[in-house]
Amino acid sequence: MTQTDSYTFGLASMSTFTKNPRVDSTADRIERLVSEKLIDMKAAAQFYTSTTHKATAIRHATKGVRLADGSTLKLEAIMVGGRLMTSRAAVLRFFAAQNATPTTEPAPLPRSPHARNRAAQAAAEELDALGVK
Repeated sequence: MTQTDSYTFGLASMSTFTKNPRVDSTADRIERLVSEKLIDMKAAAQFYTSTTHKATAIRHATKGVRLADGSTLKLEAIMVGGRLMTSRAAVLRFFAAQNATPTTEPAPLPRSPHARNRAAQAAAEELDALGVK
């Protein structure tokens, strides 16, 4: 099942995109990026700020960023001749998705080690009371 959302960036409406690039087919992603004119990660980093290193864009394409709802968003990119490439439109979609209003509740914070130990102790006492060993 594909999860897609439509976002607006400035005055121009952004096309529908897939939050997880692994959901759409690789061929579709390649065709979309090539039709949008490929740029290397150094050029993509210049859309962030003039001092952003290309490693930042590479990290966003490979590892992604965590959104408020707990999901991971990756910059759309493809390998061409051993180099990671993206498009200006993909960078703008990436920025728009990060700034969109979350549609789900934020992921709950994990319990602290102390809280986990208390819960485990309470469960153990409940099992002892039931006679389960």
